[in-house]
Amino acid sequence: MPTHRYKAAAKATKGSRSRKDILPSALRWAVFFVGSIYLGWALAFPDPAWSGGLGAWLSERLHVAFGDAAYMLPVFLFNGLLQHVLRKKSTGWMVTSIASLCGLLAGAALFARLALWASADATIAGGWFGLSISAMLTSGMGGVGAFIMATAALLFAMQIVFEIRWAAVAAAGGELLAADYAEWSKARSELKAEKAKAPSQEESVKTKSKDPKAEARKEEKPAAPPPPKPVDTRTMKPLIETAGLPKLVEETGGKTKLPVVGDGPRPAAPAPTSAYKDYKLPKLDLLSLPSDARHRGKPTEAEISAAVADLERTLKSFGIDAHVSGYSPGPVITRYEISPAPGVKVSSIVALENDIALAMRAKGIRIIAPIPGKAAVGIEIPNPRQAAVVLREILQSEALPASAPLLSFGLGLSASGEPVAADIAKMPHVLVAGATGSGKSVLIHSMVMSILFRARPDEVKFVMIDPKRTELTFYEGIPHLFDPMVDPARVSVITNPKDAAKALKALLSLMERRYERLQLYGVRNIEGYNAEADKKGLPREFYVVVVIDELADLMLIAGDIVEDAIQRLTQMARAVGIHMVLATQRPSVDVITGVIKANLPSRIALQVISKVDSKVIIDCSGAESLQGRGDLLYLSSGAQKPERCQGAYVSEEEIRALVGYLKTQGKPDYPMLETMAAKGSVADDLSKFGVEPLEFSQALKLVIERKRVSQDLLKSQFGSSARATNILSLLEVKEMIHKPEGTNRWEINFDMIEGYLRQHFPQVPLDIKD
Repeated sequence: MPTHRYKAAAKATKGSRSRKDILPSALRWAVFFVGSIYLGWALAFPDPAWSGGLGAWLSERLHVAFGDAAYMLPVFLFNGLLQHVLRKKSTGWMVTSIASLCGLLAGAALFARLALWASADATIAGGWFGLSISAMLTSGMGGVGAFIMATAALLFAMQIVFEIRWAAVAAAGGELLAADYAEWSKARSELKAEKAKAPSQEESVKTKSKDPKAEARKEEKPAAPPPPKPVDTRTMKPLIETAGLPKLVEETGGKTKLPVVGDGPRPAAPAPTSAYKDYKLPKLDLLSLPSDARHRGKPTEAEISAAVADLERTLKSFGIDAHVSGYSPGPVITRYEISPAPGVKVSSIVALENDIALAMRAKGIRIIAPIPGKAAVGIEIPNPRQAAVVLREILQSEALPASAPLLSFGLGLSASGEPVAADIAKMPHVLVAGATGSGKSVLIHSMVMSILFRARPDEVKFVMIDPKRTELTFYEGIPHLFDPMVDPARVSVITNPKDAAKALKALLSLMERRYERLQLYGVRNIEGYNAEADKKGLPREFYVVVVIDELADLMLIAGDIVEDAIQRLTQMARAVGIHMVLATQRPSVDVITGVIKANLPSRIALQVISKVDSKVIIDCSGAESLQGRGDLLYLSSGAQKPERCQGAYVSEEEIRALVGYLKTQGKPDYPMLETMAAKGSVADDLSKFGVEPLEFSQALKLVIERKRVSQDLLKSQFGSSARATNILSLLEVKEMIHKPEGTNRWEINFDMIEGYLRQHFPQVPLDIKD
């Protein structure tokens, strides 16, 4: 009995202990699960919409503390989940925790040390702990010693935490290398053996000579032609030019000259259409030459030395330990690179913007914190003398060679004085904004003229919209003009905002028709379609660049129509060769709406009045500190921070000279579109009923295709009951449809509709099926 009582008591004690261990086990499971799974999710997706406010807060704090090494923390926690929960390992808690913490700190220090060597931001790579430990190790052991110490500590911690045997790892790696070398040696020996067995060249010739059929064929061959005469190399140059090959090098007095824009046609340019077979690209002689001053606008060495001393003295007076590590003089500003000491916050330097401007006696400075790709803060200070940059020096530079894409244009000179060019096709749309007098219109002229110097009218056409009637009207009459609402004989620069809204709607129809062609030929973009058209002898499609000089006026008069049209064009028109250049001097949210801004990844900001306007344009401040007269910030598609440039200047005389030359080369010519009323314009007749020619032609084509007409059919096509009623009334007035008495069904006069389309809209295709 006592024995049984003892066993029962032991069982009861064991059961009670097992029940008591449930709660700690469950807590360990919850801690490790939340710590590994949720923390890893929060670090990977720190957005509050994905991981909540707690996850975003944890991610931010861990990145500040450990930098990129914070991603190691979920790995260590998941290892603890595997070892101490799933495998029920009850010992080694303290050792595993301490080793994991040491590994995390060693990884942070290692990442910080590597970031310092790569001139990157060490606070992002290793966080506060990593930067502090790296600085401590570096001061005591040097950079290489700190790297070795951090690496050894990380490997030691991984060996304890993950139970890794580095000797076994090294042995396995050696075995893999030995096996790979053995396979390579075996393959090499087999190749030598096969090569030894192969017949020699003389034996193969003898084997071929024994073939009687080969001998017979040899006897039947005609006699060999006489050897060719030696070619005179002096006749090779005209032959190459006649063949249409690009002239890569031009000999000028023993020196080589790279081809530049305007020296001739682009390489592999397509054959011009019949209307422009005699067209010649304008020469750059129409533009003024750049200044002969070699260092125009750039400060002297004495001025730079004085500025460096003033900068370091100003920073020191505010208790900031930093020094000037470099500078880049440009035509308008000079960028000084400030390298702060470890532990100095970048925000402390940014907060001194006005104090630095006062000390440097500058109108305004711009601080880049930090410079992308460098562990330094950039301070841009205006030069005492501002240089004039002309368009010709950009078009003649290596930034715009003859082989550049068709829609490339000269932007200006960078902050370091290097020529900068951009491609509208890659943007694929651009927003230009700036206050009055900042150089916005001059920049638009330089963009348009850059393309006019390089492209024929059958390659690129411009839809120019200028509600102000002061800037783009210079280009009236050039052969590159295009209007999807007007035939070539009456095309002009669009100055009426209502006509501009109609033209943008017509461009949508052109875009949809081009997409139908791309689908028909199974290609993705206009380049693929033109390649197929060249193979099949079909006419090529031209690029269309829409230039709107003042978007605010259009949004004021026809905001809904213009915004919807711009939204669809910027979303879809890139593939079919339609690109937009939008300019405005009022960069407010009611003009540059969120819908428009979302589809314009490339922006150019000139001088604006306030930081709010700057943030509307380029999503950051800085444009309010520009110097005007073409000083700009260019935010390219995909870039994180804008690039500062000095825009190229073109005078009114240069514009008139180029336009005068282009007018002598031909008149506007392009195929008729469905959106145009060609013979005997019916716009006035249709306007009495509130119907546009485009809508009426589409309605007539729809009636012929569907073989019926109704209010619901027209409403589904045009999206408005009022438009459907107006079109239905117009069809009845013109006696194209009528209702017999006692019936409720329209009878259609298809012959009259077809005749009306052929007379007034001959460009509309009629595929009538019986």
